[in-house]
Amino acid sequence: MELIEAQALAELLQALADPTRLRILSALDTACVPVGAIVEATGLRQPTVSHHLRILRDRGLVRAERRGTYIYYCASSEALRPALDAACSLLDARSLR
Repeated sequence: MELIEAQALAELLQALADPTRLRILSALDTACVPVGAIVEATGLRQPTVSHHLRILRDRGLVRAERRGTYIYYCASSEALRPALDAACSLLDARSLR
């Protein structure tokens, strides 16, 4: 694995390594939802959810869509799939040792 690839993967995995962000991604499931729905699903405060959504958005793990006065957040399968595949291959390589 090249250094640039390793750095990009480390940033993705770092974003996924937080339990709060995993809960937010779980709340998104397969639908795009507004922040209020994520707050309700996770029981977290709105500023906390917004902070973690910004991190996930910066890493390309979620995308935002404006719908009227609301912003809906959607999980980005284009970014999640490579991160999950890379994590699985690392775990597989580790188990071969």
